[in-house]
Amino acid sequence: MVFGLAGMGDSQQRANAATAATVTATAIAETSSGNQLYYIEENGKYGFINGKGEVVIEPIYDSLGNSAQPGGAVYAEDRAAKKQIYFSPKGEKLFECESGKCGIMSNGLAMYIAAVKASDGTAVTRYGYIDSRGKIVIQPIYHRAFHFSEGFARVNLGKASGFINTKGELITPYRYSQTADFADGMAAVSLTVGGKYGFIDTSGKLAISPRFDYVSGFSDGVAAVSVNGKYGYIDKKGRYILPPQFTMAQPFSEGLAFVERNGVTFYINKAGKKVIQTIKAGGTFSGGLAPASRGQTYGYINKSGAFVIKSQFEWADSFSGDLAVVYVRIPQSSNYVTGYIDRSGAIVWKEGNTHAHGSNEGKHG
Repeated sequence: MVFGLAGMGDSQQRANAATAATVTATAIAETSSGNQLYYIEENGKYGFINGKGEVVIEPIYDSLGNSAQPGGAVYAEDRAAKKQIYFSPKGEKLFECESGKCGIMSNGLAMYIAAVKASDGTAVTRYGYIDSRGKIVIQPIYHRAFHFSEGFARVNLGKASGFINTKGELITPYRYSQTADFADGMAAVSLTVGGKYGFIDTSGKLAISPRFDYVSGFSDGVAAVSVNGKYGYIDKKGRYILPPQFTMAQPFSEGLAFVERNGVTFYINKAGKKVIQTIKAGGTFSGGLAPASRGQTYGYINKSGAFVIKSQFEWADSFSGDLAVVYVRIPQSSNYVTGYIDRSGAIVWKEGNTHAHGSNEGKHG
């Protein structure tokens, strides 16, 4: 989607792209940290671990899918058997779906693809939704469909896009050319191809008129927007809290955002005051910690800017629940492997060491 803004600097963006090209690193979270799942890859096969680094679903599958929202199920694909197997966050098998026919489970529902008869009797592809038992709950009538986010999903009839709720009820007319998922109670929309972007709220009302070149999703009550190549921040009424002035702007998280202005990067608060400086690359805060780098390696800073997990990783992602993805350098090598650390900085799992966890590597300096 065109809604995303610049991220953590060039090296961070390349690392993000590399991660996304493999499998999304987003965790499947429930209220209990013991039910949180994170993907792992070993020798080209995929599985899941929990927040303690314990293998819940063995890495024996060809691909996998997980939700971007808390809760929900994960799936693992067995290509030889031509099936996707859905599991609960505890690793319990839920149901199976034919490979490539179902999507990620979020808000208790997953998109699925079906062949249906058109009015002229020809077979056409349409999209609907199933629940966590594999039961059809929203009939396959849509030309395009996307996963649910915050209780709403983007769907198309013809070329026009609208939003439905988990009951399949339409909350907006089919009028938008481009749409993004709901985040923090708002969703970005554009009325025309190549047009300006605005936002709708959860009632389906156009709450912020389309007037921005690019936008990010709302978080922490504000959204980054771009006008004429500069980025600023707006509130949920569309008012600027910081006018466009930055050449890069990340979403706000826990009251802070990483930005760039005049070639210098730093964290700001919502008043625009510089709070943390001398950081070359940084990410979003989660539970008081954010990935950051002053040079070649990454660690984690607190909201005062102090490194509480020392800078030592080739790359580091923001925490999601109990764990964060890091790239760990292989000793006496220029190569690295993917790993997970906990909030103490301990590596609980890394590629090539599936059944071992709780290593002391990576702890605070």
